[in-house]
Amino acid sequence: MTVVNSSELADNNRLEEEVANGAGQADENAANTVSDQMSGLTVQVVNTLREWYVLASDSIASLLEGRLLQQPASDIWLLGRHYQQAENAPEQEDQGQQISSWLPSYPQSFVKDFSRLIWCTYRSSYPPISPTAFTTDSGWGCMLRAGQTLLAQALQLHHFGREWEFDWRGTSEKDISRRQQYVGIVKQFFDDYSRTSLFSIHRMASLGTQLEGKDIGQWFGPYGTAAVIRELALKSNHELSIYTTTDGTVYLADICEPEFKPTLILVATMLGIDRVNPVYYPFIQASLTLPQSAGIAGGRPSSALYFAGFQGDEMIYLDPHFTRPAVAQKQDDQYTESDLASYSCTTPRRLAINRLDPCMVFGYYCGTLESLIDLRSRIDLLVDDGMQTVVSFNNSSSPNAADTGPASLTGVPPNKETCTTGASSPRSLANDGSGLLVKLPPSPSGSSRVSVDGAEVLVADEGADAVGNENSVHSEISLEKDTCSEEEWVTDL
Repeated sequence: MTVVNSSELADNNRLEEEVANGAGQADENAANTVSDQMSGLTVQVVNTLREWYVLASDSIASLLEGRLLQQPASDIWLLGRHYQQAENAPEQEDQGQQISSWLPSYPQSFVKDFSRLIWCTYRSSYPPISPTAFTTDSGWGCMLRAGQTLLAQALQLHHFGREWEFDWRGTSEKDISRRQQYVGIVKQFFDDYSRTSLFSIHRMASLGTQLEGKDIGQWFGPYGTAAVIRELALKSNHELSIYTTTDGTVYLADICEPEFKPTLILVATMLGIDRVNPVYYPFIQASLTLPQSAGIAGGRPSSALYFAGFQGDEMIYLDPHFTRPAVAQKQDDQYTESDLASYSCTTPRRLAINRLDPCMVFGYYCGTLESLIDLRSRIDLLVDDGMQTVVSFNNSSSPNAADTGPASLTGVPPNKETCTTGASSPRSLANDGSGLLVKLPPSPSGSSRVSVDGAEVLVADEGADAVGNENSVHSEISLEKDTCSEEEWVTDL
């Protein structure tokens, strides 16, 4: 007969309680893990269903309108480059591929250029965006991703020019250099707080809480996206200056002061109420034919997209509404083409221009002062042709900018607080004969002439009573040096 004393019985009871408590805690942890997994799975399922719905609705709409069965005869434009539709499209390799022959076909040169566009999409499984637990921007970050895509194309234009195609496996010095630069560009949009992730979703969403008062996880609009990009570039002393405007006016003196720097101009605007006013259709497409075009961050109602070109009355776009796993950080020379494959797209999508949302951001990259003046001359020509444009230029400084403020602080929304120290006086640009740009008080006519590639362009200051009258005081602007440093006031040339 076994005798169990009271102390042993108490120890056994306590042990049983600890085991039970431990099992309960383990069950609770397991339940929480399952709950988290189910929540993540639910988000992925909902996002996938949404993507399928968007794709199906677009395909059905295009099919009903005859766009899939009847290929548009018009040529294609992609970020300032023209492609003839008559050029042979990629040939079907086997009979099994003929099933897709009813889909739009594109010139090979267009497909190559389009596939090299940097495609920023939703990401998942990245470090939480402090101080929240968000590890994905699926469902709320599409406008930020469209803004990232626009900026990424501007950086490609900055480093490569319009010839951005390269062979990833190439061993030539050019291919190796471009591969390294390409990796450096893409890493600026990685999803973390790394030093190189200058425009990560983490930094953009966090800064949005300061600038726009938006909670992390809240949808951004074009105005907020442009403002966040500008401030992040300013904080990081970025290689590009970001100039933003919300009234469409670009003040040239602000961009050129104290000296010109490669600049991305972001024009945030609203071109209607529910839909884009048709009067702006020609300019939207004409904008994408300009060599300075970095694309348009816009979209359809409640769904942001990045527009890079057009064919006929359809806009060609990249869609950020596809969730991809975040790419891990490692040394630049360790990335393979497959590592960054999710940042490129080989399937152009199209959207009828009459389905655009009216809120959008136009992007123009000017790498040199000549390019900036050329952009102005091209916009002026569109105006002369009677087109309703979104962008206009003024030779003076912005009334909202400090006299010595950097260009990246100008053009902020009119209702926002701006730096007000110092007064800004209207100024124009003229030539002192040395090839340096100097300041000139507005001429009596309010106009001046600039020389771009040997062509003389008439530009007018805001508020001019007349342009080009016989009493006008005209001046030739030499563009031998990319500088706008102020030398002295000139009153007579």
